Amino acid sequence: MKIKSLVLIVFIGSALLTGCTPNDQHQLSDMIKINQLGYFPDGVKTFVVVDTAAIKFELINTKGKKVFEGNLSGTKFWEPSGEYLQTGDFSDFKDTGTYMVVVKNLGSSYPFKIGSDIYKEALKASLKSYYYIRASMEILPEYGDIYSRPMAHPDTQCYFHETTGYPAEDFISSPGGWYDAGDYNKYIVNGGITNATMLDLYELYPDVVTDNYTNIPESNNGISDLLDEVKYELDWFLTMQDKDGGVFFKLTTKNFEGFVKPVEAVSPRFIMKKATASALGFAANMAQASRIYKKIDPELAGKYLTAAEKAWKWAVTNDKVYYRNPEDVHTGEYGDDEILEEFFWTAAELYITTNSEEYKNYVQQNWKKFQFFEGDSWRRYLQCLAYYSLYTNGYAAEFPEIEPSIISEADKLLEESKDSPYGNHQFDYEWASNCDVVNQAMIYCYAYQISKEKKYYDAILESLDYIFGKNATGYSFLTGFGGKPSKHPHNRLIDTDEIDDPIPGFLVGGPNFYKHDLAKVNEVGLEYPAEPAKCYIDHVNSFASNETCINWNAPLIFVLGFVEKNK
Repeated sequence: MKIKSLVLIVFIGSALLTGCTPNDQHQLSDMIKINQLGYFPDGVKTFVVVDTAAIKFELINTKGKKVFEGNLSGTKFWEPSGEYLQTGDFSDFKDTGTYMVVVKNLGSSYPFKIGSDIYKEALKASLKSYYYIRASMEILPEYGDIYSRPMAHPDTQCYFHETTGYPAEDFISSPGGWYDAGDYNKYIVNGGITNATMLDLYELYPDVVTDNYTNIPESNNGISDLLDEVKYELDWFLTMQDKDGGVFFKLTTKNFEGFVKPVEAVSPRFIMKKATASALGFAANMAQASRIYKKIDPELAGKYLTAAEKAWKWAVTNDKVYYRNPEDVHTGEYGDDEILEEFFWTAAELYITTNSEEYKNYVQQNWKKFQFFEGDSWRRYLQCLAYYSLYTNGYAAEFPEIEPSIISEADKLLEESKDSPYGNHQFDYEWASNCDVVNQAMIYCYAYQISKEKKYYDAILESLDYIFGKNATGYSFLTGFGGKPSKHPHNRLIDTDEIDDPIPGFLVGGPNFYKHDLAKVNEVGLEYPAEPAKCYIDHVNSFASNETCINWNAPLIFVLGFVEKNK
């Protein structure tokens, strides 16, 4: 049985915390979809109302006093959610404080804030989430509070799977790194896009995450806590490189562990075969980290670069070694037969770091179009990372396609979002649709960085509105944040910690119309809504819509960090 958490997480939307206690006329209504954290004073402030004949709305403060009145838009049927929707806009209201939107005969929204600090704690918690999922380390009370736990998965004796070509009795020591998602395994490919996305934030704004920002063991060492956290994953990466420069694909059990605590998950763990994709993701990370760490720790930076170039050479020689799970392994596959994006991204990172003609020529001769693809960001979004690094490091003049390509894709996404009352470009509602939302927001971030056009900044804010409650489900998708947050993610560590409230700062996957987990959901008597935009269930069995994953948190951290610097 879970014990009640004694810590105050950041339920900004709680009426009890804000003093906005609804009366009979102002009962909380899930039919008012709003950003449950809040809005910047000078930012766009919109919300959505469902199935009402009302034509006006009011904004009330903590004393119940009306401070603003506005008109609702005309009613529009939106097929993805099966709803008749109206929108409201109070962007002209700029006074800081805590408020609720009230609609006659419908009720009130969750309380929210208008202020400059609305995302500060969400950014901290989203980054701190990686500390909690560190393998091979005890999570101590002075850093983890009630979420402390014993060390698990030392990973000092990981056997080679037969597909590696090494004798079955051989093993390596491969400690550290993060648990990937709702499971306890560790994957190079998914770690690669995660590291890169957070390092992109550091390269763009090195001071947005300071030392001692998240209170982790490395805090107070004079280095950004973001770099400290990423280094924990990079140190594990180094253990996965073979003598020939190739990189083993993942460290895994043969089957997913049951829902047990990390310390109780003791199935044998195996090193899987090398693959081209893992070598390239590794090399891209090491090249980027090398130039970042050069001023901090030159010896480490040199080690990173040597490892990167060895991995690149292996990948060029072994350019079509694709990973597929062997018959006896049934954990995350991250399979990819199209790895030109990986080559392009890695060559770009190596060129920026070394200024070598070899890598420059590869980039020029194998130029990839900047394009957003929904789904599977770990294999389909990588060419975007190359553009981001080249832009941030001053190569836009040398590669004139960079800036107009980013702007063009941002404009395309904006155009496609016009039909959505929820203010963001939506699509198939497939696996990790929330990750797609924040990856799109990253494109808007760079478009705004290039142009300083307000339309892109507004789109960034509306993307965050979606994540924090202005969506068809009415949930805030970040654990611990909002009046109606996701509370039961598909995550073994969180589900087994015997604490009511989940560890704050984990972004869940979001609506998934493909319902890959239908049998598991039906097993507990639940059913998905029929409408694609509502296909979300806040239950641990819903791995298709409610799992957590490291590469979903990373772009959210980037976007939150970006708005912190540009608010």
